[in-house]
Amino acid sequence: MKQPDTAALRERLANYTPEEELKQELHELDGLLQEVNCQTVELRNLLNEIHTLKEELHDIHGSLKHTVQRERTAFKALEAAKESADNIVGGISNAIVKAERNTVIRAKVDVDELEKVHHCTVQLIKTEEELLEKHRNNMAKRLQSYEGIWLSNHWLIFVVIVLTVSYLAVIIWATI
Repeated sequence: MKQPDTAALRERLANYTPEEELKQELHELDGLLQEVNCQTVELRNLLNEIHTLKEELHDIHGSLKHTVQRERTAFKALEAAKESADNIVGGISNAIVKAERNTVIRAKVDVDELEKVHHCTVQLIKTEEELLEKHRNNMAKRLQSYEGIWLSNHWLIFVVIVLTVSYLAVIIWATI
């Protein structure tokens, strides 16, 4: 074990005065007291801010509760309006169906109207006949000037038989 330096301790003991130590301790205590006072002030300021924020949150909470109550009231009013609108639409639909079932439309066609319809029908038939005649004439002109293909049934049968025989000959020749 190491021996303490007795010379340094003796010198310190010789210079020791209770007043000086008391002054140093008082000075240290004053510094600590100032630190505690500063921290106390900061803590009070922080508590005041917390209290202010708590009051603001309480006000916001009250405002939100009031808003929720208003929204519930509005929601109930909208539901009632929807039910009322559904009832109105149902009533209108029922009235329309009832009117359709019970309404009889009486129509009367006079002989003059029938004659007009007959006259229009005759004109339509004449116009269609003229158009068909024009079309027939155009087709005949095209066929006479060889602007189209026209085969009779006999020629068509002949072409099909010749093509079939040709294909069969090619197939037989290819397999041999």
